[in-house]
Amino acid sequence: MPTLRPFALIRTHDQWLRASHEQTALEGEVVQLYWRDDAPASADQTPFLERGAGLAFDEHCRLYHSVPAEGRLERLMWAAQDPLQPVSALPVPVNLFASDTEEQVGDFALPAEKPAVLSGAHALAVAEDDRLFVAESGGKRILIYDLWSNRLLRRVQLGAVPVDLVATGRTVYALLASPPGLIKLDARSDPYALAWPSEITEPARIALSPNGELFILEHAGTLQARVVKHSEPGQIIDVEFATDIEFQTGDPLLVQACGSDKQVLVVARRPGEDFLRYCLGESQPAVLPPLKARGYDGLGIVLAPDGRVGFWTHNGFRHTVAARLRYLPTGSVTTFRLDSGEFHTVWGRLFLDACIPKDTAIVVRCITADEPPDEPVLPRSRPANTNADPPFENLSPPLPPRSFKQRIENAFAQSMHRRETGRELPWVRPTEDDPFETYEAPVLAEPGRYLWVRIELSGNTRTTPRVKALRAEHPTHDYLRRIPRTFSRDEQIASFLRRYLAPFEGVLGELEAKADARGALLDPHSAPAEILPWLASFLGLTLDERMARAPRPGGQTEDVRRTLIAEATLLFRFRGTVPGLRRFLEIYLGTQTVVIEKFRVRGLGGAMLGDPTALTSSSVLGAGFRVGGAIGEDGTQTLTASVEDAFETHAHRFALIVPASLTSEQQDVVRQILELHRPAHTLVEVCTVGAGMRVGRGLHIALTSIIGRSDGFTQLQLGNALLGRGAILGKPEAGTVIGGSKLGEDSRVG
Repeated sequence: MPTLRPFALIRTHDQWLRASHEQTALEGEVVQLYWRDDAPASADQTPFLERGAGLAFDEHCRLYHSVPAEGRLERLMWAAQDPLQPVSALPVPVNLFASDTEEQVGDFALPAEKPAVLSGAHALAVAEDDRLFVAESGGKRILIYDLWSNRLLRRVQLGAVPVDLVATGRTVYALLASPPGLIKLDARSDPYALAWPSEITEPARIALSPNGELFILEHAGTLQARVVKHSEPGQIIDVEFATDIEFQTGDPLLVQACGSDKQVLVVARRPGEDFLRYCLGESQPAVLPPLKARGYDGLGIVLAPDGRVGFWTHNGFRHTVAARLRYLPTGSVTTFRLDSGEFHTVWGRLFLDACIPKDTAIVVRCITADEPPDEPVLPRSRPANTNADPPFENLSPPLPPRSFKQRIENAFAQSMHRRETGRELPWVRPTEDDPFETYEAPVLAEPGRYLWVRIELSGNTRTTPRVKALRAEHPTHDYLRRIPRTFSRDEQIASFLRRYLAPFEGVLGELEAKADARGALLDPHSAPAEILPWLASFLGLTLDERMARAPRPGGQTEDVRRTLIAEATLLFRFRGTVPGLRRFLEIYLGTQTVVIEKFRVRGLGGAMLGDPTALTSSSVLGAGFRVGGAIGEDGTQTLTASVEDAFETHAHRFALIVPASLTSEQQDVVRQILELHRPAHTLVEVCTVGAGMRVGRGLHIALTSIIGRSDGFTQLQLGNALLGRGAILGKPEAGTVIGGSKLGEDSRVG
């Protein structure tokens, strides 16, 4: 049985950080060429005097924008924006509150009255309960509006100037200046002061990271501008002329570049300058490619619902785009010492998981040693986009000795061969959306226990090669021991034969490894996707290709066909039963379903099986109303029905309740499953959330009733409901607390 050959591995961000970089950048776990901005725009040299303008989104994708110079707020339908249309065709922002803000509380004035004039509305925030918070710096207060009723709920008077707001859930953090401070509040509670670090003296903007950490921008618009972490004031990012900060989320490319456990901070600068991005983690931040913001007014940025960063221009709202970079033509990374554990080791093949676009290249140079000289090693150079040092740097494996510098630079440059079969491991293939492929080359170096690899990257300044992982096999194959000794007595001939036989050994070894691991083909969770129909045919299961497109809860995609094959034996064992049908449908839909056999609901508003003289009903609809009996009378009343009627309405019938809204394709697949796997003599009715439920017709408590949100229902329409009788216009609000509310402050009459 073949065994997996040992290999040395470099893959993680920490490992790449311990290597020595020259003109390369480290984005997450990927090494690439460093970049320079392609013709950066000249910045507006006008001094930064404004505090900024507020930008905020609510959960309905509506954008709120403050115009401090005019003392007003405006609302814009963000989804209706099309930047390709002419400015005249774009929707005009609506003046949000056209009334006097000095009134104590209550409805805003009629449009004919004098419009509101806000004194320095430099910051906005929208809480999840649709409460709009406005920081009015001129009046040193925070105004709280209800967006559904267009009412001023309360004014929070402060002793300092509010300069920025950030919301998380129903809580809002307010950044204060003159004197500096930080408070948190919600629509009902009074402000609560948080501890303020003395190191932060001139705060200007605040941002909340995805993991709940607060970051503050101070000295905005100056050479001394910097971003400081509120809980750790010693963690500082110096960004000259920074004007605003925001965290970017939801972009899969950022997850690939920065890592899923990292956070991407976007820093806006003066008009005409690119937005800078930083990958924040446990160590020093790493610089990511910048963003272009043409026409930025310098007054603030916001995170749009689709994960892009937005800003305001004289033509309205716009989104940032990736800056066009010019990469350095060449760069290299030298690994630390890789140890085989055995002296005089002949290293085998070298594998790189890399992305090599057209007009780019990667070559490797290798050197080895059994006992490196006792001398200082080459200094480690950081990646060009970060000043971070690896933790416990003194424990890192050493880089090449200084005397080896010329040796590794003059080592033979080996080109990489792309593997058409994918990974070197049997039956392991990259995913369809993975841009990285496996390249290989033999390690051309003298035998030695230790190995150093120099990876040289070259590009065309428009694209860059990328390296994700390195693996070095040790030792090499033993084919020389399987041929007559006369062919390997001479060292040069032996070296040539070793290299010549390496491709054959690789092919034969992979075939043997695949044969040994052929059990992976019979495992539905490890078999390649293209052979799943073949594997299902062993169990008499025909796969529906539409099941591969089934959406999964939480945005995750799971191969439904693999689960069906894995549980096919159990599904066929319980075929035609309630548990079997329910499990089959749950695998496809990804949600629990309810199967109701009609005979189980007899007596619940319908007939009962049994003696015709004993057909009774005890179902209660509402209070005091019994099906089959008079209103307001207790007891039961015999129903005038026959056993044949009960058999016709309840026998061999069942209903499938799906607590979700299904597409037409999903409904077709569900009916196909029911057609193939239900008992042939039964009749079935499919009820989804979109079909609606009515008490007494399709709704039974503890059977088919579901409490919670659903996208199967539409908004209330006038004419279909009675106002004041179970339906209201607008959004429900919190009730008034007796003894805890004040007339004129947070409650009103009428």
